[in-house]
Amino acid sequence: MIKVAFYAQLKDYFGEETELELPAGAVAADIRSALAEKNALAADWLKVSRLASEDAFVGESEVLSQSRYYLLPPSSGG
Repeated sequence: MIKVAFYAQLKDYFGEETELELPAGAVAADIRSALAEKNALAADWLKVSRLASEDAFVGESEVLSQSRYYLLPPSSGG
């Protein structure tokens, strides 16, 4: 079971956090795919968001090794 926490606009589509059941050997891109299946309206935001573990950003082909990940959409400050 993988937990994914969301920030900014992604909270509107998924709430604060969701759990995903992914097969052993799943990669980071599988998180995006599973989330797009849960809510297709979020697909555009998922494409441009960065996936992170507790201490680093995660590449799309990286095998999932943590139980918790974070999705951060692009933002601008001022």
